[in-house]
Amino acid sequence: MISVLWRGRWTPGPCQVDDAVAVDSDDKSIHFTWKPWLAVLALLALFSTPLPRELSALALAVLVMASRHHASRDYIGAVDWNLLLLFVGLFIVTGAASELPWAQHHAAQLAAQGLLPDTALSLAGASLLGSNLIGNVPFVMLLLQVWPDIRSPTLQALALLSTLSGNLLIVSSVVNLVVAESARRYGVTVGFFQFARVGIPVTLLSMTVALGWLWWMGMPP
Repeated sequence: MISVLWRGRWTPGPCQVDDAVAVDSDDKSIHFTWKPWLAVLALLALFSTPLPRELSALALAVLVMASRHHASRDYIGAVDWNLLLLFVGLFIVTGAASELPWAQHHAAQLAAQGLLPDTALSLAGASLLGSNLIGNVPFVMLLLQVWPDIRSPTLQALALLSTLSGNLLIVSSVVNLVVAESARRYGVTVGFFQFARVGIPVTLLSMTVALGWLWWMGMPP
């Protein structure tokens, strides 16, 4: 889809890169490229053990930060604190909303009337709506808190459909904003309508394929 919409515009042009992301091409920088790959392999191995995943990730992060050539403050200085603040704010607001009496009341009413999104199509519609109102990750967290007895097949469908629905608009997922901010540092501007031009068809096509897959796997349509 991207190749079709931007046909003939794949020739590299001049790129203005901020000093903060300028790549050092000396031999020393090449020496450190093996550490992330080794950390990824170790993390995948730890994920297959009973150890808590968050502790495994934190332990490996500490090991990666241990370096004789780079100070820890350099790593900490590269953290996008504004992004972390955005995540924290989203989760606080979502958690507070799920604790409101009216949220619990309406969720119970929907469950009693059989209107919870427990089919593929209803879950796809809820994912598209929720992702573009509050983001796909906060939507999933909110849904899990007001619908605690959700079945395993519905959880799997929710993971699939909410992830794909995050591609619709640039505000559908925080990850989209992360990429847009990173692109800006390289002199590339990703606008709302520019993103939607490819995000809408990609999302609709991929979710159609996903719905067909869920139907084939036996989830109620």
